[in-house]
Amino acid sequence: MRRIVKLVSFMLLATSISSNTFAIEKELSEKASVLRGRVMDNEQQVLPGASIMVESLKKGIISDIDGNYTLTGLKPGTYTVKVSYVGYNPIELKITVPKGKTLEKDIVMNEGVELQEVKVNGVFTGQRKALSVQKNAMGVKNVVSADQVGKFPDSNIGDALKRISGINVQYDQGEARFGQVRGTSADLTSVTVNGNRLPSAEGDTRNVQLDLIPADMVQTIEVSKVVTSDMDGDAIGGAINLVTKNTPYNRVFNVTAGTGYNWISEKAQLNLGATWGERLFNDKLGIMLAASYQYAPGGSDNVEFEYETNDDGEVELKEAQARQYYVTRERQSYSAALDYKFNENHKISFKGIYNRRNDWENRYRVSYKKLNSKASKQSVVLQTKAGSSDNRNARLERQQTMDFTLDGEHMLGNLMMDWAGSYSRATEDRPNERYAAISYKGEDYGSSFADVFDEFPYSTKSLPNIKDAGWKIDELTNSNQSIVENEYKFRMNFELPLSQGEFGNSLKFGGKFVSKDKERETNFFEYNGDIIADWNNNLTSQIRSGFMPGKQYPTGTSFIDKGYLGKIDFSKYEGKEVLEEEAGNYKAKENILAGYLRFDQKLGDKFDLTLGLRIEDTHLKTSGSIYQMDENEEESLTPTGDQKNSYTDLLPSILLKYKLNDNGNIRASYTKTLSRPKYSALIANKSFNLADEEATIGDPNTKPTTSNNFDLSIDYYFKSVGLVSAGVFYKDVKSVNVEALGYMTGSQLGLGNYADTKFQVTQNMNAYDARIFGAEFAYQRDFGFIAPALKCVGFYGNYTYTHSSTNNYNPILSIADGDDVKMAGSPEHTANASLFYEKSGLNVRLSYNTASAFIDQMNTGSRELDRYYDSVNYLDLNASYTWGSKYKTTIYAEAGNLLNQPLRYYQGHKDRTMQAEYYGVRVNAGVKINF
Repeated sequence: MRRIVKLVSFMLLATSISSNTFAIEKELSEKASVLRGRVMDNEQQVLPGASIMVESLKKGIISDIDGNYTLTGLKPGTYTVKVSYVGYNPIELKITVPKGKTLEKDIVMNEGVELQEVKVNGVFTGQRKALSVQKNAMGVKNVVSADQVGKFPDSNIGDALKRISGINVQYDQGEARFGQVRGTSADLTSVTVNGNRLPSAEGDTRNVQLDLIPADMVQTIEVSKVVTSDMDGDAIGGAINLVTKNTPYNRVFNVTAGTGYNWISEKAQLNLGATWGERLFNDKLGIMLAASYQYAPGGSDNVEFEYETNDDGEVELKEAQARQYYVTRERQSYSAALDYKFNENHKISFKGIYNRRNDWENRYRVSYKKLNSKASKQSVVLQTKAGSSDNRNARLERQQTMDFTLDGEHMLGNLMMDWAGSYSRATEDRPNERYAAISYKGEDYGSSFADVFDEFPYSTKSLPNIKDAGWKIDELTNSNQSIVENEYKFRMNFELPLSQGEFGNSLKFGGKFVSKDKERETNFFEYNGDIIADWNNNLTSQIRSGFMPGKQYPTGTSFIDKGYLGKIDFSKYEGKEVLEEEAGNYKAKENILAGYLRFDQKLGDKFDLTLGLRIEDTHLKTSGSIYQMDENEEESLTPTGDQKNSYTDLLPSILLKYKLNDNGNIRASYTKTLSRPKYSALIANKSFNLADEEATIGDPNTKPTTSNNFDLSIDYYFKSVGLVSAGVFYKDVKSVNVEALGYMTGSQLGLGNYADTKFQVTQNMNAYDARIFGAEFAYQRDFGFIAPALKCVGFYGNYTYTHSSTNNYNPILSIADGDDVKMAGSPEHTANASLFYEKSGLNVRLSYNTASAFIDQMNTGSRELDRYYDSVNYLDLNASYTWGSKYKTTIYAEAGNLLNQPLRYYQGHKDRTMQAEYYGVRVNAGVKINF
């Protein structure tokens, strides 16, 4: 009831303000004048992050991401306005402001003398836009503009993010999927589109899948490492904001077409894109439409190993697998932006983006099971993952996200008001996912494995002949899975300048309401093997020649053919429902009501101070199931009923910025942020498999992770395009939520009849508190300061060091005093470096990225079984050539992952591989035309 009263009060306030908008405007307009407009270059491209200063009043503003600026509270008269921007000569304008009115004045800047020797249409253009925003931001921020993204061989947003200081990305099928900021796991970073946090298309995480969004669909990527109170508070690592293409200042029309090749699939790829924008009806209506299509047949070569400890605490190899993946990825994205300007004081706009990624996947897996048991219990299993014929005989995973926002901006004299209502949705569908397997039991493979505990263990014993009568049908299943998350959001903000001059200040305040609901539903059935009794007449040879983990693995193995499985009509057969697979189904509803105050104070010419307080009130309701399988493999599934939890967080912030001169700043800040646990961790599900001695546990009372963050940084911007910066940060993190894998007894799990049985348990928990100390360094500059002839050559690089420590461990964790346990998801070293050459339309860039290993999953039973994400080294090369003025044309060629870096996990020790997955080199080429 308290939450409803808050929300109703908030809505009544909004309604009251809206209904009196024009009356207030008339009253206030008699007292003050407003100057507003856009800053752009001489090609009418908007310039974000420009500084617009009225020198006589010591009053200024920074243009926003679309180049817009607004100066309020001006008395009528003539002012000298100074405008400055990285890479441009500062300009001064004489502007006369009329009494009680809003004057629109667009400002056009000319390129600085430092850049005249190089045509500024590529890397320099992108860098100066990014650096201008970073330079003038109150907090620590990194920015990548669209034209910078276009200079790298990045197919999705995640790949583009790995170029930013302090960011590491985790991969899936050769593409970056999740981003980690400043040594924190991906769970602790928020991803937003135009300021709205996107829901996740996966059931076990809140993280947004960055590989859903093509890189060419965004205008700007903003990474805020220090958040202010007017931003969402769930950003311990930082906040990644993807700004989609906004309405243009003038007509825009460009197209892209390209192709590529993958050595695993041995098939060509297709890349298409188009953008069109225009202003109509005397510039009152702006429209921008964009579309992107990518079709990429690919795959991967994979080996995986599972270890466990025996009763004496010794680590043993339990299972080994060789996997061949073929994945065709189709990515579609469409966006629209519209704005309508009623007059100089009132504007509404709409932004929408829809993304869809289809993955058609076939997997062929050889599994050696129970290798640490006696021969009679061991087996070899050959499994095929497939799908129905109408899904190309492959398992289709279709993930979709969308976000639609209607917002308005209003000038009410000195008072600025904006509001927005939005709807976001994310879904994942896996229809008719099929598995079929045959097994051969009773052979001793455990003793035949060589290089155990090395990087690539393998069996020296050949597989039995596929015609051997010992092969039996082991598995035949068909399932459907659906995940849906909806979000409804409404926000309203007000900003009021209170005073002007050297000690001017302003107050900003507002509120936001978010309502989320998420549901996962899986239907899983297993079928009698007689359906595929003639399997041995429908085989395909897999594990390809050239399998990258090594030729010691069983290449050319026979598997059940995907086309044979795709033709089965399971509706004709009666299957057995597998409740264990459905035990993870759940429903969750979460409402968040937030309000904030932000006070900005100038302290003379040099200092700026921002004080803030944000309050976030969270209410959660979940429901799931309790599953149990007894020793006779009899199953039961019992609803948990609704479980509720609520909590309130106070999130203060203090930011201080000292202006060294026109080219440098020192920043210091304290902020408090949080991260809510993923939904699957908050469900009261409990799953007990007594036959296999396994358990999974969720807890609706899991606390959110909170962090007190301290930052100190200094930066200097060169008169040409470039900067050097350094900073340190410290995070005091409480109640870190991690997924732990380990062992508990039946008595610990409340299973009285199995008190002494040891169960392997997977559970999310508030595992520990943590401290993170880090340092960041960045340098980017052309080499013109060495010799004028080298202005076309430059370097871009950054390095981040993080050190984490943990304490106050959950008693379930078997962590002894003195153990050096790092925070999960925290690489110690990350670095990016790029050499570029650009002159006369030719652009060549060589890029390198590296990150050290980090712990990914804790094991509650033994440090020897902790899972680590291995270190990575990526090398990319790309080149382009641009010509033409009326029809600017660019041809490009790019090669990614030249070092063939695998996705690799290891267990306990670096040489003990858990997973190694290779993707090979990616190559693409194409043409872009700007009409």
